[in-house]
Amino acid sequence: MQKFLDKLYSVFERIVPKRAAVLFKQFFTVAFFTFLIIGVINTLSTTVISSILDIVVKRFTGFYTHPIFTEFRLTFIIGYILSMIISFFLNCRFTFHEKPTVSKLIKFPVSYIPNFIIQYITVWFFTSVIPIHPTLSYLIAALIGIPVTFATMRVFVFKKKY
Repeated sequence: MQKFLDKLYSVFERIVPKRAAVLFKQFFTVAFFTFLIIGVINTLSTTVISSILDIVVKRFTGFYTHPIFTEFRLTFIIGYILSMIISFFLNCRFTFHEKPTVSKLIKFPVSYIPNFIIQYITVWFFTSVIPIHPTLSYLIAALIGIPVTFATMRVFVFKKKY
């Protein structure tokens, strides 16, 4: 993967100004692409968990008439939290190659706060303002939030240079 990125960087360096090429090389690393793969897993797990919870809540409890379940709020929050736990262990192991610690476990959700806010607003917007299917709104929200999370996590949770 690193060889591919080095070749891509050399091509990119010839096309764009040097400063842009340096920024490209600093951001598009093996760790970033590993993070993207884990982001896909995280997106799928959030989407699947939230969608299953939507079905369970709607079919078995009838609670969709209660305001807390309106606009899929609670099911999204639960799906998001469960997916975050999965993501923490995957990122420790495969992206940043560090052991999970209590300190990192505490910092990890904090690094997700900007992402959560962005995703929550996106889900609200696409299920309330522009009513589309909740599953599609979850996917759109995740695609918007992934780069924000990587940058925050890289600086705040994992201190090694990647």
